[in-house]
Amino acid sequence: MSREEHAREGAQSVIPDDEILDVAVVMPRGSTFASVLGSVAGVEAGGALGNTTAWGVTGGLLGQRANSARRGSYPSIVLAVSATRLYVLGRTTTALVGGWKNLHPVAHIDRSQLSVRRHHRGTVAVIELTDDSTGVTLEFEAMNFGGLGLKDLLGPLEEAGDDRR
Repeated sequence: MSREEHAREGAQSVIPDDEILDVAVVMPRGSTFASVLGSVAGVEAGGALGNTTAWGVTGGLLGQRANSARRGSYPSIVLAVSATRLYVLGRTTTALVGGWKNLHPVAHIDRSQLSVRRHHRGTVAVIELTDDSTGVTLEFEAMNFGGLGLKDLLGPLEEAGDDRR
């Protein structure tokens, strides 16, 4: 089973009353930068110990988690879309394996009330999801590579938003 299938299965278990069509993984705003700073610190710390790659990855994960904890948010977020809603699910772990079993509903936005805006900050895509009925905007970010199908998930949502204008 692929990562995307595991993620969709995890989202479906949390949202049993609505068929989940697609999923993507994003980070809370600011997490990517914190991860980069952690990676740099890890590489420098690991330089004296020999394995800079392992220390860089470890430093990146620790930086991302520290940023999330400081902001009181989840280390990563799963965006799950159904025919009528976009669900925001908090992911308590960023592990590659087994991280799909502990998802927690954070918010949902009816697709008919959803506006999507994307822009780039260096190698990071910034995603703004606005609930037009309340005016609340949720901000996330993702690296330009990876994101577990982010472009596929956001494309139809952006097109639907253009149809409403």
